[in-house]
Amino acid sequence: MTRRRPGHDEGYSLVEVLVAMMVMGIFLAMLTTGLIQVFRVVNRNDAFSIVQAQVNVAFLKLDRDIRYASNVSTPGQTGADWYVEYLTTYTGTSICTELRLQASTGQLQRRTWTQGGTVSGGWSILATGLTPAAPFTYLAADSTYNYPRVQLNLVASAGTGATAATKQFNVTFTAMNTTSTSATVCTEGRTSP
Repeated sequence: MTRRRPGHDEGYSLVEVLVAMMVMGIFLAMLTTGLIQVFRVVNRNDAFSIVQAQVNVAFLKLDRDIRYASNVSTPGQTGADWYVEYLTTYTGTSICTELRLQASTGQLQRRTWTQGGTVSGGWSILATGLTPAAPFTYLAADSTYNYPRVQLNLVASAGTGATAATKQFNVTFTAMNTTSTSATVCTEGRTSP
């Protein structure tokens, strides 16, 4: 004689366990896919916000410097690198400042020296992750704008692969203290590494 177990102690069949595991697997796959997408978006935004913060800090510094420039050179290219220089005299000393977008590293760099002196000193990095294209444009004074302007066009890239992002930054700086113009002011730095 076989005795049946009470109803509450029967357990689950193998088919019921397999169906439950499949359903749980589908939900876990959906959850994992959703979490991966969230992390990709967060990583992309983090990388891009770092680049944007660097560019914003560079713009604030350049706005202050170029606004008080007494002369701005015509932008040019040496090799693959783009350059523009400007002269400031508001400190009582004529200081040349050179901006360079270095193509090999994608860095916006800056250095200064006393006008007429030896170009020495290293480059300080203002921003990284930039696409090496023609970033500087000189706009001469005209009937609409009484002062020369330097237009800066940068394309910043952040992240790689699926998290890659690019953004274009365009800003125009007005050299409000410029009294004369010379296309070659402070350009001696272009031949010094």
